[in-house]
Amino acid sequence: MNKKYLKVAVILVSVVNVFSKVEAQKKNDFNNPVLTHYLNDDHSRYISFSGYAELWARYAQLNPGSLINNEAKSEVSDLSLRRVRVKMTYKPTEKLMFVLQGGTTNVNMNAKASNYFDLLDAYAEYSFNDKIAFGAGRSTWRGLSRFSTGPLNTLLYDLPAYATSNAGATDYTVRELGAYIKGQLGKFDYRLVVADPYTMSTSDPKVNVASFSKNSPNKDFSGYFRYAFLDKENISTPFNSGTYVGKKNVLSLGAGFDYIHDAMWHQEINKNTINDDMKSFAVDLFYDAPLNKEKGTSISAYGMAMHNDYGPNYVRYVGTNNPATSVDITQASLNGAGNAMPVIGTGNTYYVQFGGTLPYLNKEKKNIQLQPAVGMQLSNLKGLHDNAVIYDAGISLLMNGMSSRLTFDAQNRPVFTGDPSHNAVVSDRQWQFVLKYRIDFN
Repeated sequence: MNKKYLKVAVILVSVVNVFSKVEAQKKNDFNNPVLTHYLNDDHSRYISFSGYAELWARYAQLNPGSLINNEAKSEVSDLSLRRVRVKMTYKPTEKLMFVLQGGTTNVNMNAKASNYFDLLDAYAEYSFNDKIAFGAGRSTWRGLSRFSTGPLNTLLYDLPAYATSNAGATDYTVRELGAYIKGQLGKFDYRLVVADPYTMSTSDPKVNVASFSKNSPNKDFSGYFRYAFLDKENISTPFNSGTYVGKKNVLSLGAGFDYIHDAMWHQEINKNTINDDMKSFAVDLFYDAPLNKEKGTSISAYGMAMHNDYGPNYVRYVGTNNPATSVDITQASLNGAGNAMPVIGTGNTYYVQFGGTLPYLNKEKKNIQLQPAVGMQLSNLKGLHDNAVIYDAGISLLMNGMSSRLTFDAQNRPVFTGDPSHNAVVSDRQWQFVLKYRIDFN
């Protein structure tokens, strides 16, 4: 009996110690302890869990000729899971880190046979010091621009269309197998990446119109370099925040590139096949700052200019979380099925977004805020006669900071068709309205 009571006492003491450690931990946006178990007293070794889910309720006007299960549709309303992610970060030593992430993307009414919970990230990183770290595996580490790695605290309902425009072409859900080095030198940070792109199943080369090649792919080289004029930003993950909701004072200038030798091909007038390099360069400026910390007001702004060279007249049309299954080619526009629109191509792309948080609606708890935002993408592409201009306007209700938020977004996109001179011109504009709820756990 005495041994039994001793065991119970030991268990009770252990439970009390666990709760004592939990209470001492950092708190998340829900004012709960973060899902991190520290392996030593100075918290330099740990294992942590995090993730998020995004649910979309959407109404969209569809491009001409769009079909859903072989039935012609001009509009659609649907529910979908845009993204679900579950992530583990393990740091067994002060210098070594391992990241494992799984999830699924674009689970909509047409994805019954493809709702797999995929392995997304699996990479290790060794940090020599703050100035240099080396990592390798499958990940979203890449260069070019601020938002090229995917979403984190987006100001609008999702990333701008151009940001991950090669998704599914040279990568898988914005991920490649590769290696990278990164670091911070004072207020300057950098990342350099070399990766193995995936081969895209595409058409044979066309006359004077580039497309991705079926040949064995060459290495994907990319980099991004940034200078922080005010607060430095965290580079422990590949993702860059779209807004800090006034919790930091950030003004950063960035520049980057992405290059794949012979990624593309086309035919000249004599039907000879020509290989083309994929070359992209970008510069961007990000500003995020509090206006009144007591009231919770803040401002956020971002501007980007990008030059892309994919070869002659290349244009890629993409429909994010596309609700359509196919298109009637006799009725189709150049956009293709569903909500597809031109997102990238040979030429120049410019993007701006602006927003911020309004005063706390719950002044006592300093919680619940509205965050309006607007964005515009303008692309001047060689393969289009008219400019491609995409507008977004939205407002978010932040219920527990960025960890529980409801966002409404209205997007207006161009529809391109060929005129009698075979020029790609804007013939119509279509709307899409998305109500998104996102919840994070960490």
